[in-house]
Amino acid sequence: MKRAIMVFLIVTLASLAPPCLALAKTVSSLKLGILAYRPDSIVANRYQPLADYLSGRIGIPIQLEVLTQDEMDRALAANQLDFFMTNPSHFLVIRSERSLTGVLATLVRKEGETATSSLGGVIFTEAGRDDIQTLADIAGKTVATPGMDYLGGFLAPLFELENAGVDARRENRFKLVGTHDRVVRAVLAGDADVGFVRSGILEQLEAEDPTLADRIHVVNRQDLKGFPFVVSTRLYPEWPMAALPHVDDEIVRRFASALFSIEDTYPAALAAGISGFSPPADYHSVEALARSLRVAPYDQVPRVAWTEVFEQYRLWVITVSVLLLMLVMTALWLGRKKRQLGKEQKRLRRLILSWPQPMLTLSDSVFMDSNRAAVDLLQFSSPLSLIGKDIAAFSPRLQPDGSLSSAKLATLLDHVRDGAVEQLEWLFRRSDGSQVWVDMTLAPIHEPGEGEPFILCSWYDITDRKESEQRQRLAASVFEHAREAIFITDSHGMVIDVNDAYTEITGWVRSRAIGRLPPLPLDEGTAVFSSCLQQGFWRGEFASKRQGGQRYMAALTISPVRDDSGSVTHFVGLFSDISKLKAQEEKLRTMAHYDALTQLPNRVLFAERLQQAMAQARRQDYRLAVVYIDLDEFKPVNDAFGHQAGDELLVDVATRMRAELREEDTLARLGGDEFAALVVNVGDTEALEALLDRLLQAIAKPTWVASHSVRVSASMGYTYYPQPEELDGDQLLRQADQAMYRAKQTGRNRYCAFRAGESGSE
Repeated sequence: MKRAIMVFLIVTLASLAPPCLALAKTVSSLKLGILAYRPDSIVANRYQPLADYLSGRIGIPIQLEVLTQDEMDRALAANQLDFFMTNPSHFLVIRSERSLTGVLATLVRKEGETATSSLGGVIFTEAGRDDIQTLADIAGKTVATPGMDYLGGFLAPLFELENAGVDARRENRFKLVGTHDRVVRAVLAGDADVGFVRSGILEQLEAEDPTLADRIHVVNRQDLKGFPFVVSTRLYPEWPMAALPHVDDEIVRRFASALFSIEDTYPAALAAGISGFSPPADYHSVEALARSLRVAPYDQVPRVAWTEVFEQYRLWVITVSVLLLMLVMTALWLGRKKRQLGKEQKRLRRLILSWPQPMLTLSDSVFMDSNRAAVDLLQFSSPLSLIGKDIAAFSPRLQPDGSLSSAKLATLLDHVRDGAVEQLEWLFRRSDGSQVWVDMTLAPIHEPGEGEPFILCSWYDITDRKESEQRQRLAASVFEHAREAIFITDSHGMVIDVNDAYTEITGWVRSRAIGRLPPLPLDEGTAVFSSCLQQGFWRGEFASKRQGGQRYMAALTISPVRDDSGSVTHFVGLFSDISKLKAQEEKLRTMAHYDALTQLPNRVLFAERLQQAMAQARRQDYRLAVVYIDLDEFKPVNDAFGHQAGDELLVDVATRMRAELREEDTLARLGGDEFAALVVNVGDTEALEALLDRLLQAIAKPTWVASHSVRVSASMGYTYYPQPEELDGDQLLRQADQAMYRAKQTGRNRYCAFRAGESGSE
């Protein structure tokens, strides 16, 4: 009823508005962006009738753009879209980054005779996975998802898992595959244990493949009355349709009026599988979900301006300012009072003797009195070791700044005799020859005109601080000159400093690198920092991209830095470019698993793939065939034209055989002129023998080598798996070999199937 009233009001207002013929003349076309949550062709076929319907209603051609999330973000940033429709969580991110007119309407989907303006997430796995029955069973499993900004395809299932006590972002590995269709294929192919998709996807795929319902199992299935789709999570508002601010208000009103006028019997609604559009829904539940999970756009700590701080704490700022002013005035007043302390010299001498900090009195430059703390600092046995001696006697010849200790001291004492107070760092030499740094203060304790000019000398041991400064300088030198990339982040993971090696490896200049996230593994992202806090460090290898788009492999170690209270203040990371090392490893792996001449898998890799295919055949209940291939009359070619000609013949024959096989099949060179083929998911013997006929024909084609045309044939033997008795891969290969041997004996250029009970050797 509310929807009908809203549609009536909008249509009425649209009819009262002045005609927009002139506006239509100035706007040649409009662009409507739709998120590609399924393959582009499917989404285009579903929503092109809607674009055509809207074009007719508003009188302006509307171009449909089917875009991925990244493509839509770039198009919006360049103002290349006028209207767009996407999932609610992606809409929140877009709304946080740019100004929008607002949500015009909310999509209403239809399944059968039931319509809904809500969506949820579906958590599913392959049927028969007894180890995944509840949400708790998903911990530690590999999860396929279309992307991290999808509401039903990621955030809603993630929220349910965390409410069930499963920290999926730390315990699970996520594979970002782009669309919901790829999620289903990844789970069914065994590339992922669990899949996340939005509600309605499985029903659409089951309409295309009725067997799908028997091949999957929905985890945490909810029975929600009035909701027509299978779902594993709570419900949230459906997709919003929004307009960009640059679109004329009159066009926006006509566009919204056309949306609300759609009936579920219209061709546009039937093609899209929708019932129409409803007034904008309340998306606060989606915002609350994003805030709870701390995902975009609520994954950043808000920045506070100084003006806001001043407005909020104005009274405190004024109070502190007054206190600072009073403190400065007090310091000035104390400076004047110091000149009056000369009258207290006798009392001061008594205080010096009991003072815990090293204190001495000098007459000219000679020690007259000393307390015990000063004696202990220089590691002497009694004050008599100091009294009567010059300060320079306990100092090295040169101070660290290169000046003579005696000359520098004479200049200081002259200033103090004139009434100045001098404070500086000074290096002393202890009785055992070691050195100690002190913060030394020299102040006059006599009045002008007094006969004996006494000077108070106090020391504060800063040796530890100087050693710490030295270590800091050394650390800074290491930071700047290390060839490994080093970065420092704040407690939220944002970079605050990098070294030169970081800019060389990543391609980012220092000013652009600061304020961003450092290179992190795509499948873990900022969860690396959570793992680092839990384990004390994080170490791993992952693929990353330089600023120019060039890919490289990085080996990264991150550690937290804590303050005295144990709170994390920073993270320090160190990584290096291991692309060359990984390339060498890949080269070694290729050499170990592939034939150097034909680039086909060798016997070792063929055996591994055979074991995997046998296990897959048992799980999915299909047959596979192992074919043993031996070239006939190859040796005469080798003998007549040389080994190079023989090698060229082998490469040409291998290429032709590989072209006849499917992508999922395997062709391997076992050695010499012997090959083996692994054919998976064999339908029947006729289909396999048709493939073998094509292989014989491909092998028999003439080959031009050593300026001659040569022709060879092949003898083949094949066997099937599974068989009544359980076999291993070597036994299957031997059976195919025996069948091939029988083909050679019966005339060559043919194939034979393995027969139980036969035996033979080449």
